[in-house]
Amino acid sequence: MRNLLILIFILLLAHSANSQNSDIKQTIYIKFEQSLTNNDINKITQLNSLKQKYTFVLKKGLNLTDKKIKTLSNTSKEKHSLKNIFKIETVLDNSETKQLITQLNKIKGVLYCYKTAQNPIPPPHDISPITSSFETNQTYIESDPGVNVRYAWNQGVNGTGINIKAIEYGVNLNHEDLDHQNISLAPNTTVNSGATLAYTEHGTSVAGVVFSNYGTYGTSGLAHNANEYILYPEWTQENNYDRVLAVTNAIQDSSPGDIIIYEMQTSGQNGNYVLAEFEQVIWDLTKAATDAGIVIVAAAGNGNGNLDDAFYTSYNNRGDSGAIIVGAGSANTSHSPLSYSSHGNRVNVQGWGQNVYTTGKTASTVVINNDLNQTYTTGFGGTSSATAVVGGFTAVLQSYYFQLTGNYLTSIQLRDIMVSTGIPQGAGKHIGPLPNMEAAMNQIDLSLSTIKFNTSNLYIGPNPTSDYINIKTDLNTTKKTTLILYNILGQEILKKELNHSNTKIDIRTLNLGIYILKLESGLNKIAKKIIIN
Repeated sequence: MRNLLILIFILLLAHSANSQNSDIKQTIYIKFEQSLTNNDINKITQLNSLKQKYTFVLKKGLNLTDKKIKTLSNTSKEKHSLKNIFKIETVLDNSETKQLITQLNKIKGVLYCYKTAQNPIPPPHDISPITSSFETNQTYIESDPGVNVRYAWNQGVNGTGINIKAIEYGVNLNHEDLDHQNISLAPNTTVNSGATLAYTEHGTSVAGVVFSNYGTYGTSGLAHNANEYILYPEWTQENNYDRVLAVTNAIQDSSPGDIIIYEMQTSGQNGNYVLAEFEQVIWDLTKAATDAGIVIVAAAGNGNGNLDDAFYTSYNNRGDSGAIIVGAGSANTSHSPLSYSSHGNRVNVQGWGQNVYTTGKTASTVVINNDLNQTYTTGFGGTSSATAVVGGFTAVLQSYYFQLTGNYLTSIQLRDIMVSTGIPQGAGKHIGPLPNMEAAMNQIDLSLSTIKFNTSNLYIGPNPTSDYINIKTDLNTTKKTTLILYNILGQEILKKELNHSNTKIDIRTLNLGIYILKLESGLNKIAKKIIIN
Protein backbone atom coordinates (compact mmCIF):
# COMPACT_ATOMS: atom_id res chain seq x y z
CA MET A 1 0.00 0.00 0.00
CA ARG A 2 2.80 2.35 0.97
CA ASN A 3 4.59 1.62 -2.34
CA LEU A 4 1.38 2.30 -4.27
CA LEU A 5 0.97 5.69 -2.58
CA ILE A 6 4.58 6.58 -3.41
CA LEU A 7 4.00 5.60 -7.06
CA ILE A 8 0.84 7.74 -7.23
CA PHE A 9 2.73 10.67 -5.67
CA ILE A 10 5.51 10.33 -8.25
CA LEU A 11 3.00 10.24 -11.12
CA LEU A 12 1.25 13.33 -9.78
CA LEU A 13 4.56 15.18 -9.60
CA ALA A 14 5.42 14.17 -13.15
CA HIS A 15 2.00 15.27 -14.38
CA SER A 16 2.37 18.57 -12.58
CA ALA A 17 5.82 19.16 -14.09
CA ASN A 18 4.57 18.28 -17.56
CA SER A 19 1.58 20.60 -17.14
CA GLN A 20 3.84 23.46 -16.11
CA ASN A 21 6.16 22.74 -19.03
CA SER A 22 3.29 22.73 -21.52
CA ASP A 23 1.60 25.81 -20.11
CA ILE A 24 3.55 28.17 -22.37
CA LYS A 25 1.79 30.58 -24.67
CA GLN A 26 3.44 30.27 -28.07
CA THR A 27 3.17 32.73 -30.96
CA ILE A 28 3.88 31.40 -34.44
CA TYR A 29 3.88 33.47 -37.63
CA ILE A 30 2.88 31.83 -40.89
CA LYS A 31 2.61 33.24 -44.41
CA PHE A 32 0.65 31.68 -47.25
CA GLU A 33 1.00 32.32 -50.97
CA GLN A 34 -0.56 35.58 -52.10
CA SER A 35 -2.90 33.84 -54.57
CA LEU A 36 -4.77 32.04 -51.77
CA THR A 37 -7.99 33.58 -50.42
CA ASN A 38 -9.08 33.29 -46.80
CA ASN A 39 -11.62 30.71 -47.94
CA ASP A 40 -8.86 28.69 -49.64
CA ILE A 41 -6.77 28.74 -46.47
CA ASN A 42 -9.71 27.68 -44.28
CA LYS A 43 -10.24 24.65 -46.53
CA ILE A 44 -6.67 23.33 -46.31
CA THR A 45 -7.15 19.80 -44.95
CA GLN A 46 -3.70 19.49 -43.37
CA LEU A 47 -4.12 22.81 -41.58
CA ASN A 48 -7.50 21.83 -40.15
CA SER A 49 -6.12 18.47 -39.00
CA LEU A 50 -3.28 20.21 -37.19
CA LYS A 51 -5.79 22.59 -35.56
CA GLN A 52 -7.58 19.63 -34.05
CA LYS A 53 -4.37 17.89 -32.99
CA TYR A 54 -2.62 20.86 -31.39
CA THR A 55 -5.58 23.14 -30.58
CA PHE A 56 -4.53 26.51 -31.91
CA VAL A 57 -6.15 29.69 -33.15
CA LEU A 58 -5.29 31.20 -36.53
CA LYS A 59 -5.59 35.00 -36.41
CA LYS A 60 -4.78 37.98 -38.62
CA GLY A 61 -1.05 38.45 -38.24
CA LEU A 62 -0.55 42.17 -38.77
CA ASN A 63 -2.29 45.15 -37.29
CA LEU A 64 -2.60 46.77 -40.71
CA THR A 65 -5.85 47.63 -42.42
CA ASP A 66 -6.64 45.82 -45.66
CA LYS A 67 -6.47 49.21 -47.38
CA LYS A 68 -2.92 49.82 -46.07
CA ILE A 69 -1.79 46.33 -47.14
CA LYS A 70 -3.20 46.94 -50.64
CA THR A 71 -1.56 50.38 -50.83
CA LEU A 72 1.82 49.00 -49.80
CA SER A 73 1.55 46.25 -52.40
CA ASN A 74 0.51 48.62 -55.18
CA THR A 75 3.47 50.92 -54.53
CA SER A 76 5.98 48.07 -54.69
CA LYS A 77 7.68 47.75 -58.07
CA GLU A 78 8.27 44.09 -57.27
CA LYS A 79 4.66 43.66 -56.07
CA HIS A 80 5.90 42.59 -52.64
CA SER A 81 2.84 41.91 -50.51
CA LEU A 82 2.00 41.54 -46.82
CA LYS A 83 -1.16 39.63 -47.69
CA ASN A 84 -1.78 36.28 -45.96
CA ILE A 85 0.47 36.75 -42.92
CA PHE A 86 -1.26 35.07 -39.98
CA LYS A 87 -0.49 34.54 -36.33
CA ILE A 88 -1.04 31.22 -34.57
CA GLU A 89 -1.61 31.36 -30.82
CA THR A 90 -1.46 28.16 -28.83
CA VAL A 91 -0.40 26.68 -25.51
CA LEU A 92 2.20 23.97 -26.10
CA ASP A 93 5.54 22.89 -24.73
CA ASN A 94 8.62 23.66 -26.79
CA SER A 95 8.86 20.16 -28.22
CA GLU A 96 5.27 20.14 -29.47
CA THR A 97 5.71 23.65 -30.88
CA LYS A 98 8.72 22.50 -32.89
CA GLN A 99 6.74 19.52 -34.23
CA LEU A 100 3.83 21.79 -35.19
CA ILE A 101 6.07 24.24 -37.05
CA THR A 102 7.76 21.40 -38.94
CA GLN A 103 4.40 20.08 -40.12
CA LEU A 104 3.03 23.53 -40.99
CA ASN A 105 6.06 24.23 -43.18
CA LYS A 106 5.28 21.08 -45.18
CA ILE A 107 1.85 22.35 -46.23
CA LYS A 108 1.65 23.34 -49.89
CA GLY A 109 1.19 27.09 -50.18
CA VAL A 110 3.05 27.96 -46.94
CA LEU A 111 5.93 30.36 -47.64
CA TYR A 112 7.35 30.34 -44.12
CA CYS A 113 6.43 29.44 -40.57
CA TYR A 114 8.41 30.07 -37.37
CA LYS A 115 8.06 30.88 -33.69
CA THR A 116 8.74 34.47 -32.70
CA ALA A 117 10.54 35.55 -29.53
CA GLN A 118 8.35 35.44 -26.44
CA ASN A 119 10.54 37.52 -24.14
CA PRO A 120 11.99 41.00 -24.67
CA ILE A 121 15.26 40.89 -26.59
CA PRO A 122 17.81 43.30 -25.08
CA PRO A 123 18.34 46.41 -27.20
CA PRO A 124 21.71 46.64 -28.95
CA HIS A 125 23.34 48.49 -26.04
CA ASP A 126 26.94 49.17 -25.16
CA ILE A 127 28.80 46.07 -24.05
CA SER A 128 31.55 45.41 -21.53
CA PRO A 129 34.03 46.92 -21.03
CA ILE A 130 32.38 50.30 -20.58
CA THR A 131 33.73 52.77 -23.12
CA SER A 132 35.75 55.65 -21.73
CA SER A 133 34.37 59.14 -21.26
CA PHE A 134 34.96 61.79 -23.88
CA GLU A 135 34.79 65.54 -24.04
CA THR A 136 31.59 67.24 -23.01
CA ASN A 137 30.81 68.35 -26.55
CA GLN A 138 29.18 66.07 -29.09
CA THR A 139 32.09 65.64 -31.45
CA TYR A 140 30.15 63.24 -33.68
CA ILE A 141 28.29 66.35 -34.91
CA GLU A 142 31.50 67.81 -36.30
CA SER A 143 33.63 66.92 -39.33
CA ASP A 144 35.82 63.80 -39.52
CA PRO A 145 35.86 61.76 -37.34
CA GLY A 146 32.24 62.92 -36.99
CA VAL A 147 29.46 62.91 -39.58
CA ASN A 148 29.63 66.70 -40.10
CA VAL A 149 25.97 67.51 -39.48
CA ARG A 150 27.19 70.95 -38.38
CA TYR A 151 27.67 71.68 -42.10
CA ALA A 152 23.92 71.25 -42.63
CA TRP A 153 23.03 73.24 -39.50
CA ASN A 154 25.11 76.15 -40.72
CA GLN A 155 22.86 76.25 -43.79
CA GLY A 156 19.66 76.09 -41.76
CA VAL A 157 19.05 72.37 -42.41
CA ASN A 158 18.13 70.50 -39.22
CA GLY A 159 15.28 68.07 -39.86
CA THR A 160 12.49 70.42 -40.97
CA GLY A 161 9.57 68.62 -42.58
CA ILE A 162 10.52 65.11 -41.45
CA ASN A 163 8.55 62.69 -39.25
CA ILE A 164 10.63 60.23 -37.22
CA LYS A 165 9.48 57.05 -35.52
CA ALA A 166 11.51 54.63 -33.41
CA ILE A 167 10.98 51.04 -32.27
CA GLU A 168 12.26 50.94 -28.69
CA TYR A 169 11.33 49.95 -25.14
CA GLY A 170 10.72 53.34 -23.61
CA VAL A 171 11.85 56.93 -23.20
CA ASN A 172 11.87 59.54 -20.42
CA LEU A 173 9.49 62.16 -21.78
CA ASN A 174 10.26 64.37 -18.78
CA HIS A 175 13.95 64.72 -19.49
CA GLU A 176 14.91 68.38 -19.61
CA ASP A 177 16.30 67.99 -23.14
CA LEU A 178 13.20 66.23 -24.50
CA ASP A 179 10.22 67.69 -22.63
CA HIS A 180 9.96 70.74 -24.92
CA GLN A 181 10.24 68.68 -28.10
CA ASN A 182 7.34 67.08 -29.98
CA ILE A 183 8.16 63.60 -28.68
CA SER A 184 5.58 61.06 -27.56
CA LEU A 185 4.66 57.42 -27.17
CA ALA A 186 2.51 55.84 -29.87
CA PRO A 187 -1.24 56.20 -29.25
CA ASN A 188 -2.82 53.75 -26.81
CA THR A 189 0.50 52.37 -25.58
CA THR A 190 1.96 52.23 -22.09
CA VAL A 191 5.51 51.05 -21.45
CA ASN A 192 5.42 47.71 -19.64
CA SER A 193 6.07 47.98 -15.92
CA GLY A 194 8.68 45.22 -16.26
CA ALA A 195 10.87 47.46 -18.42
CA THR A 196 13.62 48.65 -16.09
CA LEU A 197 15.76 51.75 -16.57
CA ALA A 198 18.26 49.57 -18.47
CA TYR A 199 15.58 49.28 -21.16
CA THR A 200 13.78 52.62 -21.03
CA GLU A 201 16.87 54.83 -20.64
CA HIS A 202 18.29 53.21 -23.74
CA GLY A 203 15.46 54.91 -25.62
CA THR A 204 16.18 58.19 -23.86
CA SER A 205 19.77 58.05 -25.13
CA VAL A 206 18.69 57.33 -28.70
CA ALA A 207 16.12 60.14 -28.64
CA GLY A 208 18.80 62.50 -27.35
CA VAL A 209 21.12 61.78 -30.28
CA VAL A 210 18.34 62.23 -32.83
CA PHE A 211 15.95 64.83 -31.42
CA SER A 212 17.04 66.53 -28.19
CA ASN A 213 16.42 70.25 -27.83
CA TYR A 214 18.79 72.69 -29.53
CA GLY A 215 19.44 75.43 -27.03
CA THR A 216 21.71 76.83 -24.37
CA TYR A 217 21.84 73.70 -22.20
CA GLY A 218 22.31 69.94 -22.51
CA THR A 219 22.71 68.18 -25.82
CA SER A 220 21.49 68.96 -29.33
CA GLY A 221 19.78 66.34 -31.46
CA LEU A 222 21.06 65.93 -35.00
CA ALA A 223 17.54 66.45 -36.40
CA HIS A 224 16.31 68.71 -33.61
CA ASN A 225 13.83 70.58 -35.83
CA ALA A 226 12.01 67.51 -37.20
CA ASN A 227 8.21 67.55 -37.06
CA GLU A 228 7.92 64.78 -34.47
CA TYR A 229 9.55 61.80 -32.81
CA ILE A 230 7.16 58.99 -31.87
CA LEU A 231 8.30 55.92 -29.97
CA TYR A 232 6.53 52.59 -30.59
CA PRO A 233 7.29 50.37 -27.58
CA GLU A 234 7.96 46.68 -28.18
CA TRP A 235 6.95 45.85 -24.61
CA THR A 236 3.65 47.33 -23.46
CA GLN A 237 1.13 46.90 -20.67
CA GLU A 238 -1.58 46.45 -23.29
CA ASN A 239 0.02 43.68 -25.40
CA ASN A 240 3.04 42.49 -23.39
CA TYR A 241 6.07 41.84 -25.64
CA ASP A 242 5.15 42.10 -29.32
CA ARG A 243 7.83 43.38 -31.70
CA VAL A 244 5.80 42.67 -34.83
CA LEU A 245 2.91 44.75 -33.49
CA ALA A 246 5.22 47.70 -32.74
CA VAL A 247 6.72 47.64 -36.25
CA THR A 248 3.29 47.17 -37.84
CA ASN A 249 1.82 50.14 -35.96
CA ALA A 250 4.77 52.36 -36.92
CA ILE A 251 4.30 51.49 -40.60
CA GLN A 252 0.53 51.91 -40.37
CA ASP A 253 1.09 55.47 -39.12
CA SER A 254 3.80 56.35 -41.66
CA SER A 255 3.76 58.02 -45.07
CA PRO A 256 6.38 58.20 -47.84
CA GLY A 257 9.42 60.13 -46.66
CA ASP A 258 8.95 59.27 -42.98
CA ILE A 259 11.83 57.62 -41.14
CA ILE A 260 11.53 54.59 -38.84
CA ILE A 261 14.54 53.70 -36.70
CA TYR A 262 14.88 50.05 -35.65
CA GLU A 263 16.76 50.03 -32.34
CA MET A 264 16.41 46.26 -32.28
CA GLN A 265 18.38 43.07 -32.73
CA THR A 266 17.53 39.37 -32.80
CA SER A 267 19.29 36.06 -32.35
CA GLY A 268 21.21 34.61 -35.29
CA GLN A 269 23.88 31.93 -35.62
CA ASN A 270 24.83 30.45 -32.21
CA GLY A 271 22.43 32.93 -30.58
CA ASN A 272 24.64 35.88 -31.55
CA TYR A 273 22.72 39.10 -32.05
CA VAL A 274 22.17 40.29 -35.61
CA LEU A 275 19.85 42.68 -37.43
CA ALA A 276 16.14 42.46 -36.55
CA GLU A 277 15.07 41.73 -40.12
CA PHE A 278 16.64 38.28 -39.87
CA GLU A 279 13.20 37.48 -38.46
CA GLN A 280 11.06 36.87 -41.52
CA VAL A 281 7.97 38.92 -40.64
CA ILE A 282 10.18 41.91 -39.80
CA TRP A 283 11.86 41.53 -43.21
CA ASP A 284 8.47 41.31 -44.90
CA LEU A 285 7.26 44.46 -43.16
CA THR A 286 10.49 46.31 -43.88
CA LYS A 287 10.41 45.43 -47.56
CA ALA A 288 6.81 46.57 -47.89
CA ALA A 289 7.56 49.83 -46.08
CA THR A 290 10.63 50.78 -48.12
CA ASP A 291 8.88 49.88 -51.37
CA ALA A 292 6.18 52.36 -50.32
CA GLY A 293 8.72 55.15 -49.78
CA ILE A 294 9.12 54.83 -46.00
CA VAL A 295 12.75 55.00 -44.87
CA ILE A 296 14.07 52.33 -42.48
CA VAL A 297 17.35 52.74 -40.54
CA ALA A 298 18.24 49.57 -38.60
CA ALA A 299 20.96 48.29 -36.26
CA ALA A 300 23.17 45.45 -37.50
CA GLY A 301 23.26 43.99 -33.98
CA ASN A 302 25.94 43.46 -31.33
CA GLY A 303 26.69 39.76 -31.84
CA ASN A 304 29.69 39.90 -34.19
CA GLY A 305 27.57 37.95 -36.65
CA ASN A 306 29.02 37.44 -40.11
CA LEU A 307 26.06 37.95 -42.44
CA ASP A 308 28.13 36.58 -45.34
CA ASP A 309 28.37 33.18 -43.63
CA ALA A 310 26.55 30.25 -45.26
CA PHE A 311 24.26 30.15 -42.21
CA TYR A 312 22.58 33.31 -43.56
CA THR A 313 22.16 32.09 -47.15
CA SER A 314 18.37 31.81 -46.89
CA TYR A 315 18.20 35.30 -45.38
CA ASN A 316 20.34 36.78 -48.15
CA ASN A 317 18.30 34.95 -50.79
CA ARG A 318 15.23 36.93 -49.75
CA GLY A 319 16.82 39.93 -51.45
CA ASP A 320 17.27 43.52 -50.40
CA SER A 321 14.72 44.77 -47.87
CA GLY A 322 15.65 48.35 -48.71
CA ALA A 323 16.66 49.21 -45.14
CA ILE A 324 19.79 51.16 -44.26
CA ILE A 325 21.72 48.70 -42.04
CA VAL A 326 24.17 50.26 -39.59
CA GLY A 327 27.32 48.76 -38.07
CA ALA A 328 29.39 50.10 -35.18
CA GLY A 329 32.68 51.86 -35.91
CA SER A 330 35.34 53.58 -33.85
CA ALA A 331 35.05 57.22 -32.77
CA ASN A 332 38.28 58.25 -34.46
CA THR A 333 39.59 58.86 -37.96
CA SER A 334 40.44 55.20 -38.52
CA HIS A 335 36.70 54.35 -38.64
CA SER A 336 37.58 50.77 -37.78
CA PRO A 337 34.85 48.17 -37.19
CA LEU A 338 34.34 47.44 -33.50
CA SER A 339 34.77 43.84 -32.38
CA TYR A 340 31.16 43.17 -31.44
CA SER A 341 29.46 44.69 -34.49
CA SER A 342 27.69 42.29 -36.81
CA HIS A 343 29.05 42.71 -40.30
CA GLY A 344 29.03 41.60 -43.93
CA ASN A 345 27.98 42.94 -47.30
CA ARG A 346 24.44 43.56 -46.06
CA VAL A 347 25.73 46.21 -43.62
CA ASN A 348 25.69 49.51 -45.48
CA VAL A 349 27.18 52.24 -43.31
CA GLN A 350 28.65 52.74 -39.88
CA GLY A 351 28.09 55.16 -37.03
CA TRP A 352 29.96 55.80 -33.82
CA GLY A 353 29.71 52.70 -31.64
CA GLN A 354 31.44 54.33 -28.66
CA ASN A 355 31.90 57.64 -26.83
CA VAL A 356 28.57 59.13 -27.87
CA TYR A 357 27.49 61.93 -25.55
CA THR A 358 23.72 62.09 -25.16
CA THR A 359 20.79 62.12 -22.76
CA GLY A 360 19.87 59.28 -20.41
CA LYS A 361 21.15 57.16 -17.57
CA THR A 362 23.37 54.49 -19.09
CA ALA A 363 27.10 53.84 -18.91
CA SER A 364 29.34 56.71 -17.71
CA THR A 365 26.43 58.83 -16.48
CA VAL A 366 26.58 62.47 -15.40
CA VAL A 367 23.73 63.23 -13.00
CA ILE A 368 22.82 66.83 -12.18
CA ASN A 369 21.18 67.50 -8.81
CA ASN A 370 20.50 63.76 -8.38
CA ASP A 371 17.65 64.12 -10.89
CA LEU A 372 16.84 61.43 -13.48
CA ASN A 373 15.48 64.19 -15.72
CA GLN A 374 18.93 65.77 -15.82
CA THR A 375 21.04 62.73 -16.65
CA TYR A 376 23.55 62.53 -19.48
CA THR A 377 25.85 59.78 -20.62
CA THR A 378 29.30 60.30 -22.05
CA GLY A 379 29.65 56.69 -23.15
CA PHE A 380 26.59 55.55 -25.10
CA GLY A 381 27.70 52.89 -27.56
CA GLY A 382 27.04 49.72 -29.50
CA THR A 383 25.14 49.49 -32.74
CA SER A 384 22.50 51.43 -30.78
CA SER A 385 24.49 54.65 -30.73
CA ALA A 386 25.66 53.98 -34.29
CA THR A 387 22.07 53.61 -35.51
CA ALA A 388 20.95 56.71 -33.62
CA VAL A 389 23.72 58.77 -35.25
CA VAL A 390 22.87 57.47 -38.75
CA GLY A 391 19.14 57.82 -38.07
CA GLY A 392 19.56 61.49 -37.18
CA PHE A 393 21.88 62.00 -40.14
CA THR A 394 19.33 60.42 -42.48
CA ALA A 395 16.56 62.71 -41.20
CA VAL A 396 18.72 65.80 -41.86
CA LEU A 397 19.70 64.64 -45.34
CA GLN A 398 16.07 63.86 -46.15
CA SER A 399 15.15 67.30 -44.85
CA TYR A 400 17.65 68.92 -47.20
CA TYR A 401 16.20 67.17 -50.23
CA PHE A 402 12.67 68.02 -49.11
CA GLN A 403 13.55 71.69 -48.72
CA LEU A 404 15.06 71.74 -52.20
CA THR A 405 12.33 69.86 -54.03
CA GLY A 406 9.24 69.42 -51.86
CA ASN A 407 9.68 65.66 -52.38
CA TYR A 408 11.40 62.83 -50.51
CA LEU A 409 14.15 60.37 -51.30
CA THR A 410 13.55 56.66 -50.84
CA SER A 411 15.40 54.52 -48.33
CA ILE A 412 17.60 53.04 -51.08
CA GLN A 413 18.34 56.45 -52.62
CA LEU A 414 19.43 57.86 -49.26
CA ARG A 415 21.49 54.74 -48.62
CA ASP A 416 23.22 54.99 -52.00
CA ILE A 417 24.16 58.62 -51.38
CA MET A 418 25.59 57.84 -47.93
CA VAL A 419 27.59 54.89 -49.23
CA SER A 420 28.97 56.68 -52.30
CA THR A 421 29.94 59.87 -50.44
CA GLY A 422 30.95 58.43 -47.05
CA ILE A 423 34.38 58.28 -45.45
CA PRO A 424 35.85 54.80 -46.10
CA GLN A 425 36.04 52.36 -43.20
CA GLY A 426 39.29 51.11 -41.75
CA ALA A 427 40.67 47.61 -42.19
CA GLY A 428 38.70 44.62 -40.98
CA LYS A 429 35.25 43.14 -41.37
CA HIS A 430 32.82 45.00 -43.62
CA ILE A 431 30.58 47.61 -41.94
CA GLY A 432 30.67 50.29 -44.64
CA PRO A 433 31.71 53.96 -44.66
CA LEU A 434 30.87 56.72 -42.20
CA PRO A 435 28.33 59.17 -43.68
CA ASN A 436 29.65 62.64 -44.50
CA MET A 437 27.01 65.38 -44.59
CA GLU A 438 28.89 67.92 -46.72
CA ALA A 439 29.68 65.37 -49.42
CA ALA A 440 26.15 63.94 -49.30
CA MET A 441 24.52 67.36 -49.70
CA ASN A 442 26.86 68.19 -52.55
CA GLN A 443 25.85 64.94 -54.25
CA ILE A 444 22.20 65.96 -53.97
CA ASP A 445 23.01 69.36 -55.46
CA LEU A 446 24.74 67.65 -58.34
CA SER A 447 21.88 65.22 -58.93
CA LEU A 448 19.34 68.04 -59.04
CA SER A 449 21.43 69.99 -61.51
CA THR A 450 20.82 67.69 -64.46
CA ILE A 451 22.41 70.39 -66.49
CA LYS A 452 21.56 70.60 -70.15
CA PHE A 453 21.93 74.36 -70.29
CA ASN A 454 25.00 75.73 -72.01
CA THR A 455 26.75 76.16 -68.65
CA SER A 456 29.89 77.57 -70.20
CA ASN A 457 27.88 80.74 -70.85
CA LEU A 458 25.76 80.57 -67.68
CA TYR A 459 26.32 82.93 -64.77
CA ILE A 460 24.19 83.19 -61.62
CA GLY A 461 25.58 85.58 -59.04
CA PRO A 462 26.93 87.11 -56.99
CA ASN A 463 26.56 84.41 -54.40
CA PRO A 464 26.28 85.19 -51.51
CA THR A 465 24.38 88.38 -52.25
CA SER A 466 22.37 91.00 -50.40
CA ASP A 467 20.52 92.98 -53.09
CA TYR A 468 20.44 91.53 -56.61
CA ILE A 469 20.95 88.25 -58.46
CA ASN A 470 22.31 88.59 -61.97
CA ILE A 471 21.55 85.83 -64.46
CA LYS A 472 23.33 85.58 -67.79
CA THR A 473 22.64 82.72 -70.17
CA ASP A 474 22.30 81.86 -73.84
CA LEU A 475 18.58 81.20 -74.07
CA ASN A 476 16.99 78.84 -76.53
CA THR A 477 14.70 81.16 -78.44
CA THR A 478 12.27 78.36 -79.30
CA LYS A 479 11.49 77.56 -75.66
CA LYS A 480 10.69 79.87 -72.81
CA THR A 481 12.93 79.78 -69.74
CA THR A 482 11.35 80.12 -66.31
CA LEU A 483 13.09 81.18 -63.10
CA ILE A 484 11.64 79.90 -59.80
CA LEU A 485 13.00 80.85 -56.38
CA TYR A 486 12.20 78.66 -53.36
CA ASN A 487 12.86 79.24 -49.67
CA ILE A 488 14.40 76.58 -47.41
CA LEU A 489 10.91 75.17 -46.64
CA GLY A 490 10.36 74.46 -50.33
CA GLN A 491 7.84 77.28 -50.71
CA GLU A 492 7.77 79.17 -53.98
CA ILE A 493 8.84 82.79 -53.39
CA LEU A 494 9.23 84.11 -56.90
CA LYS A 495 8.44 82.92 -60.41
CA LYS A 496 9.52 84.85 -63.50
CA GLU A 497 9.79 84.16 -67.19
CA LEU A 498 13.14 85.24 -68.67
CA ASN A 499 12.80 87.07 -71.95
CA HIS A 500 16.40 88.05 -72.58
CA SER A 501 19.87 86.73 -71.83
CA ASN A 502 20.69 89.17 -69.01
CA THR A 503 18.27 89.38 -66.10
CA LYS A 504 18.57 91.23 -62.80
CA ILE A 505 16.43 89.97 -59.90
CA ASP A 506 15.78 92.28 -56.93
CA ILE A 507 15.96 90.28 -53.67
CA ARG A 508 16.29 93.17 -51.20
CA THR A 509 12.90 92.44 -49.60
CA LEU A 510 13.66 88.79 -48.87
CA ASN A 511 14.73 87.46 -45.48
CA LEU A 512 18.31 86.42 -44.90
CA GLY A 513 18.99 82.73 -45.44
CA ILE A 514 19.31 79.99 -48.04
CA TYR A 515 17.22 79.83 -51.20
CA ILE A 516 17.11 77.52 -54.20
CA LEU A 517 17.03 79.08 -57.65
CA LYS A 518 15.81 76.88 -60.50
CA LEU A 519 15.91 77.53 -64.20
CA GLU A 520 13.62 75.45 -66.41
CA SER A 521 13.53 75.38 -70.20
CA GLY A 522 11.48 72.49 -71.50
CA LEU A 523 13.08 69.33 -70.10
CA ASN A 524 16.30 71.19 -69.30
CA LYS A 525 16.69 72.13 -65.64
CA ILE A 526 19.32 73.47 -63.30
CA ALA A 527 19.13 74.16 -59.56
CA LYS A 528 21.51 76.38 -57.63
CA LYS A 529 21.74 77.23 -53.95
CA ILE A 530 21.66 81.01 -53.26
CA ILE A 531 22.68 82.58 -49.95
CA ILE A 532 21.20 85.98 -49.05
CA ASN A 533 23.18 87.73 -46.30
